Amino acid sequence: MKYRVEYLNLAMEDVAEIKSYLSQFYTGTPVRFLNALKQAIENLCEYPFIYVEYVEYADNPAYRKLAVLDYLVFYKVFEQEGIVEIHRVLYGRRDIKAILS
Repeated sequence: MKYRVEYLNLAMEDVAEIKSYLSQFYTGTPVRFLNALKQAIENLCEYPFIYVEYVEYADNPAYRKLAVLDYLVFYKVFEQEGIVEIHRVLYGRRDIKAILS
């Protein structure tokens, strides 16, 4: 079964902020990030359960996370609907637990 990916608005804002931040450095950096993100998300369409559940956020263990370069993508899988919902894309060294709470 191939899953459909949907981005929450907050995740889209995260990606836009990351792209803007990375564009301050080398011109190829945002493109490299976006390509890596695209590839990782395409893999989720086929194998959404391959990545671990994010157990630090005990109130909502349905989150899963995958690493893309220095960033973490938090998502939920809705198996019956065939949907992978991207909730956040965050820099890995931030206080993730505080942000997701």
